[in-house]
Amino acid sequence: MLMENAWDNTHKTKPPGAVGVSIALEKFLPNNPSSDVGLPRIENSISVLVCSKGGGGLLNERMELVAELWEANIKAQFVPQEDPSLQEQYEYASDHDIKCLVFITEAGLSQTDLVKVRHLDARKEKDVEKEEIVKFLSEAISLQFKNPTIWS
Repeated sequence: MLMENAWDNTHKTKPPGAVGVSIALEKFLPNNPSSDVGLPRIENSISVLVCSKGGGGLLNERMELVAELWEANIKAQFVPQEDPSLQEQYEYASDHDIKCLVFITEAGLSQTDLVKVRHLDARKEKDVEKEEIVKFLSEAISLQFKNPTIWS
């Protein structure tokens, strides 16, 4: 029908039939998985890894903090081990392309109620009150951790 409407009436023949359109996606997207070309990152892809230092791994505390962050729509994970070493936690972050780490310690939770936020690319860290962690991370993620005032 569309072809008939667009067909010039000076021709005595009917327009050729048309079935559909094909698009060669390989012309637009790289087909080499090891290519450096990738899709741009969006801020929602920023993930947080909740880590522990000492205290027997603080598994329950890590799970509670991850649940709190998920409730605030912050993508958060933790190493699924009872007492992971710091090296295991850093390797997990590296393997999963996680740049923001939140460290909890037994002393930090019981005495000062502080957690440490560390961004690996920015090479910055800050002690944040546990009650303010959602607010801090929400603001930092919205700025993609690039505003230096969030670290002061």
